Amino acid sequence: MWSKAPPATKEEAARIELAKVGPCMACLVRYAAGLMAQRHVVYGCEYNHAKSGNIRRGHAFGYGLCQWHHQRYLREGMSQAQMVAVWGPPLHWSKQFHAAFGSDDELIAQQTYINELRSAA
Repeated sequence: MWSKAPPATKEEAARIELAKVGPCMACLVRYAAGLMAQRHVVYGCEYNHAKSGNIRRGHAFGYGLCQWHHQRYLREGMSQAQMVAVWGPPLHWSKQFHAAFGSDDELIAQQTYINELRSAA
């Protein structure tokens, strides 16, 4: 698949890899708000490139999301309603997702902060 976007720089690639390790930024928001048990915070994520006008903003403008939050993949044996009850709305439900977890810019900032904490450790 050909892309117009330039390849990620070394720094951007490092950001993406750290984000993919996790935690999921949406899960982390839900946990921090006391709406979810820590054991449900997902590690092992996909990288969501934030967009502006349906165009990717660049590799530095993204954050990690679990498969539920990013692609709306159900866990085996769970219904969509059960998934929403535990993890909250997926990104596909844009208005509900951003109402629950914050704007793309807030999630990008949170990812940057988490990456900085991990780098300092």
